Order: sequence, then structure tokens, then C-alpha cells
Amino acid sequence: MPPHDISPLTRVVTRIDRLRDGDGEVDAAIIPTGFPSLDHAIGGGFRRGALMVLGGDDGVGASAFALAMALRIRERTLMLTSEMPPERAYERALAMTARVPLDALRLGVVDEFARARLAAAAVALRDQAPIIDTLGAGGTDAVQEAAAAVPPPAVIIVDGLEALLAQDHRTAPRMGPRMGYDRDDALAAAVLAMKRVALSCNAAVLLLTHLPSLDRARADRRPRLTDFGVRGAVGTHADLVMGLYREEQYDGDLGVTGAAELLLLKSRDGALGYVDLYFSAECIRFEDVLDG
Repeated sequence: MPPHDISPLTRVVTRIDRLRDGDGEVDAAIIPTGFPSLDHAIGGGFRRGALMVLGGDDGVGASAFALAMALRIRERTLMLTSEMPPERAYERALAMTARVPLDALRLGVVDEFARARLAAAAVALRDQAPIIDTLGAGGTDAVQEAAAAVPPPAVIIVDGLEALLAQDHRTAPRMGPRMGYDRDDALAAAVLAMKRVALSCNAAVLLLTHLPSLDRARADRRPRLTDFGVRGAVGTHADLVMGLYREEQYDGDLGVTGAAELLLLKSRDGALGYVDLYFSAECIRFEDVLDG
């Protein structure tokens, strides 16, 4: 039977049998993030055709963590950002990879050892680096067009959700007595559109967003699923929802410098929980507690 005539169920059962028999076949639909604790918690990595959403309070480092994953992922990765020009993102990538303070890199205040690490990092990035581009005014259509590149990306990182409103508000649902533009409905429609991009492109899509419904006055400011707002669209359409949290954002006197938590708030394929991370503010670098 030709491969294209094999049913999806048959392919799944065949793969399970081969893994059981020790053939060592790797599931091509699973893309490791390069963070061992996270990969273990979510069944090996991100899945093609799935929408992942990462959110956190302003300044928590969600963009830095997304870039850190992009640098570790071995498959072809496209990162579209509305937060900074590509040159600045690659500058951050150099600082992360070389473990050189970002300020020292920007000012050129580096010693011989740091300069050597930067040179080695630049070589490594030339061989294995994500494609970083600006998320333009085309909204979700621009993401779809970028994803249609040849060869196609296996992972698409979109930073962030709010930038997708640049054009999509023109066709957003109309609500209210005056049938005016509703921002939350437009954001919800953009979340659904990103899920459709993941399916149509057979790519893992990671969408970054702020937490518009986060109550900073509550005792525990760890992200919750309801903090994502947008009519509950994140909880409805995303396959995996992650919340990034650093206690030192709110109280730097607790002796938790660098401690970070990645909370798994929704997972279609696994249990909820959290992953411990470490954040170096100088190098804007996230590390797994299992690194090294």
C-alpha cells in the first residue's frame, strides 16, 4: 500500500509498535524545545499542527525565553517579532549564546575572553540560527505568507498577539448596539487564525501575548488561564498554554534572584504543572535547571 493511502490511525499504531520493538523511530511530529525539563513535561516537545501560547506580565522576559527556545530548536524556525528589529534580536542571541552581558556587548566593553566567546557564538549562529524577521502590518495574513517560505519552517514564533491587529481589525466581528469594533473579539479571532496557520502549514506555532486580565494586586501573581482574557480564546483554541513568572519582578528582597517558573496552564496531551528555570538578567539568558 502506498504511503499516502495509509490511514492516520494506521500510521499512529505502526509508530507505536516500532517504538515498542526498539526500532528507535523518532516521531517527526514532535519538535524538542531544547529545554529538557519542558520537553519532559510536554511529552517530548512542541507538536506540529499545534498552537502554543506563552504569556507573562510586562518585563518578565517572554520574548527572551521564546528566543532562547528558537536558539535551541534544531528544526527550521521562523521568529516574527513586533518588539524589536531583527538586528537587535540577533544581538540578544549573541549575548545569550556567548554568555556576555548585553550592555557590555552593545558598548563594546568586552575583554579577550568574552571576545573569543562572541566569535565562537557568531560561528555557531551562522550554522544554526532561527530566521528572525519583523512582523509587519499584514496581520495574520503576513504570518501565513511568511510560513509559506521554501523550505517551510517547522516552528513559527509570533511575538506577539497584539501586533496581529494591525490589519485584522478591518474584518473583526462587530459587537454592541452600535456594531463597533471590539478589540477582544478581534484578538480572539487572531488566536483562532494562528491555530489554523499551525494546521495548514503543519508547523508548531508559538504565540506570545501579554496578560490583560492579570490582577497585580492579588497575593499570588502567578499567571492563570483566565489572565489571558480575549474572550477565553486562548484556553479554547491553544493546545498548550504556558505562563512565565519571576517572583523578583515584584519583590527583590526574597532571595529568589534568577528563579523563574514556567507554568503549564493547559495541555491537551499531558498534565498541568510547572518547570523550574533560571534567568540571568545580565545576559537575558534563560536556562533549564537540568542544563549542564
